Amino acid sequence: MTKQVRSAHTRARLVRSAAELFDERGFAGTNISDITRAAGITKGALYFHFEAKEELVKAVQEQSCAKLGTAVAELSGTSAVQALIDLTHTLESWLATDPAVRASFRVARECADRGAPFLDFSVSWSAAATALLTRAARDGQLAEEVSVPPVVVTVLALTVGIESVCSSGLSGLDPATLLADAWRLFLPGLVGAARVGDFAPEGTIRPSPRG
Repeated sequence: MTKQVRSAHTRARLVRSAAELFDERGFAGTNISDITRAAGITKGALYFHFEAKEELVKAVQEQSCAKLGTAVAELSGTSAVQALIDLTHTLESWLATDPAVRASFRVARECADRGAPFLDFSVSWSAAATALLTRAARDGQLAEEVSVPPVVVTVLALTVGIESVCSSGLSGLDPATLLADAWRLFLPGLVGAARVGDFAPEGTIRPSPRG
């Protein structure tokens, strides 16, 4: 293994460990020693890659943003409203399986007043939803009285809120099923009753199996 490959592996282990700990304990509840211990790496090795804990947050957020960008690009040929539905299902599956995405949201909640990089993924997710809804409005898919900004807030609350309720065990339902049911309730107001049949509230893509 070359020095560059070893360095890349070390960095990846640090980012993965940081994500898992930020997810479990939050930003304030995680210290550098926790991260190096979890990664099995010395502090010297960590500081070679990251000068501060905030830089690890940035790396975790970048990983989540890159994942979101790929998912959005893969939906480029799908109608805007269906793409938004599919993207919420994809995000819901990530919240169930990917500690980096969960960590990205958690540090945003806890450190929103600090701005970037804590908010990077939340900002990207909001921007993706806004772009899809703006395209939907332009393409005539939304009901006439619908305004994009409040719908974006509703969609963001919907995806994160459903995962929070399901992970607590309060609903007794699978998050994907609950999200589909929420879309069935939401779609008539969003697109108008006459267009509801044009969209699949359960999504049209199948996320990877959960681990």
